[in-house]
Amino acid sequence: MPSAEEDQFNNLPKFDASKFQPPAWAKTTNFQWDDKNGESSKATVPSAGREEGQNILDLGDDESDDSGDDVFEDAHSTVDPKEAMFTTSELKELLSRATKHKATGNSHYTSKPPRYDDAIVSYKLAIDHLPTFPSDLTDPEEDSKNDDEGKTKVKEPVPSGLQEVSEEEAVAIEEAEKAKEGKLPEELEREEVEDEIKECTKACWGNLAACYIATKDDENAVKACTEALKIDPHYTKGLHRRATANERLGTLAALTSAQQDYTLLKTLLPASSPLLPSIRRSLITLPPKIKSEEKKQYDEMMGKLKDLGNSLLGNFGLSTDNFKFEQQPGGGYSMNFSK
Repeated sequence: MPSAEEDQFNNLPKFDASKFQPPAWAKTTNFQWDDKNGESSKATVPSAGREEGQNILDLGDDESDDSGDDVFEDAHSTVDPKEAMFTTSELKELLSRATKHKATGNSHYTSKPPRYDDAIVSYKLAIDHLPTFPSDLTDPEEDSKNDDEGKTKVKEPVPSGLQEVSEEEAVAIEEAEKAKEGKLPEELEREEVEDEIKECTKACWGNLAACYIATKDDENAVKACTEALKIDPHYTKGLHRRATANERLGTLAALTSAQQDYTLLKTLLPASSPLLPSIRRSLITLPPKIKSEEKKQYDEMMGKLKDLGNSLLGNFGLSTDNFKFEQQPGGGYSMNFSK
């Protein structure tokens, strides 16, 4: 009489080898590996009906040609940059849409009370519609060299207002005018549209920064102004708004940047500008703030170094207080050990 354990094993399902057979497509000759005499043997016996030297696993031309998913190429490598550009009519349409969004943003900004959040949305929509172009301030002859050095050389733009020009500059201006006269009307029209897009983009970034300043979002205000200044480094509204935001941020880097922007603004604004009095005041108050922030950062750094030193010297029953540094008349320092 079989035991209870044997009954349990007898109730298990029987192994069915047919369920583990390879599919029919795997049994075709294209997927049959050649026979070997053994794993350690290099001699093989050709299969029946296969010529010697034929590829063992030949997928055929159809399989290799149709597998387009296996080809990974840069989609931009075969595109002519000129073909990828917007047409002049397309640029006009994009500019028209962006101008409408910008006007909507202006309405939100000047409403009573101002709707800054709605204005931010509208200005961002306007920027999204505007394509970017290489800056006219970039020197194309040094692009490759500057790219290797991680920097971009920018030509100094001419400040607004009347100023005396040298003979070389006058010749360059005359040559530029002649080159402009020789261009086709279509080229001149496109350049005019591109210039309008740049101005609209700069204004949208500047207005966006004004919204951020009004909502006390100084970090984003600095970023927006920086984008506008990439188009025109002497954009006075962008410089002033960035300086204002950086001055409120109060970090060492921000205060230093604000001082640089205010210094540049002094040279760009006319003598009658109402911004000059506040700029002069800021240039007087910023140096003590920068010095105070430098001392604060120095003290924080020394405190961290002292904590690190104490953690190491503590293993020997010592601390940084056991070492005293005294400045010598010659400018050097002497170290005294006291326990």
